[in-house]
Amino acid sequence: MINTSIGLIGVALQADKATAASAPEYVHGLTGGQVFKLDRTVESDDVSCGVRAGTDSHIESIVPGADFDTYGYADALPEYFYGAMGSIASAASSETGYYDHTITLGDLLPYFTVWGRIGGEYTKVAGCKVSELEMEFEGNSPLQFGVTMLGIAATMGLASIPGSIDPSCFDGYYIPTGGTFKIDTASGTPAVAPVTKGSLTLDNACSAIALAGQVTPGDIEEGKLTSSGSVTVKPDDLTLYKKMVTGSGSGTTPTGVMVYGSFEWTFTHSKDSKCALVVSATNVPFTADFPEVDPAGGAAEIEFSFDNIGVAEAAGSPVTITVTNKVEEYVS
Repeated sequence: MINTSIGLIGVALQADKATAASAPEYVHGLTGGQVFKLDRTVESDDVSCGVRAGTDSHIESIVPGADFDTYGYADALPEYFYGAMGSIASAASSETGYYDHTITLGDLLPYFTVWGRIGGEYTKVAGCKVSELEMEFEGNSPLQFGVTMLGIAATMGLASIPGSIDPSCFDGYYIPTGGTFKIDTASGTPAVAPVTKGSLTLDNACSAIALAGQVTPGDIEEGKLTSSGSVTVKPDDLTLYKKMVTGSGSGTTPTGVMVYGSFEWTFTHSKDSKCALVVSATNVPFTADFPEVDPAGGAAEIEFSFDNIGVAEAAGSPVTITVTNKVEEYVS
């Protein structure tokens, strides 16, 4: 029997595409998903051979990877954000022994080695890139993260996950409780608002490079980063909606000029008050529907969604993530 309640993921940055890491830098728990995934394509060899059926098939491609769900563990999370965005800068925090890691848009994505465990089965995928990173929060539930990776080389039947690192499951994770949630729909300076939930997806549209004579990928290439998501608010009035549509909280006529807004979400940590996670963007093209009437009553809820956040300058980043934890650096 394969016990699906026993699951772990281990992750480490690679020095380059061809050099798999020897052991994970971080090991943590999961809330679901697949620690090992093979997209295996089988094609029929179409030939007419005197019978009314095919004769052979072949393996066209095998793309290994992982697609898992987890909580926001303080030590591993910056590595995943770095994998999705491409640039990370670390500096000492104001608290002794803590460090701030700022993740922004970079030109190239790093490679990872990923180890997985389900029950007593162990696997490894090397040469991985983060194709998609999703995060969402609602109420006071722990932040949920989904990580999708595509890789180059796959190995099954390992004896264990190498190394002796304790899983991060026991050290807490990032939560909304006690956090600060801001939004503005017509400026780069967000203000505190009655936010109920939110989400962010960083999609790199990664794809496998197929080479002749080789069923596994020759490389993983990234596409354009698309930043999408939503912020749901139960506002006291229509000011945020009016700003988005007219450019002003007192506006009365919709404008044809694009109005950009902003958001900033600050999360706390379940076990360490000195750890924090801040997600922000200042050039957000919000859109939303006017609230609907409901005979049952209740406060109106408006979901401000966004898709494909752009940058206002060449050195800009559509989203900026800052993580405070006890790890000194991720890239030396």
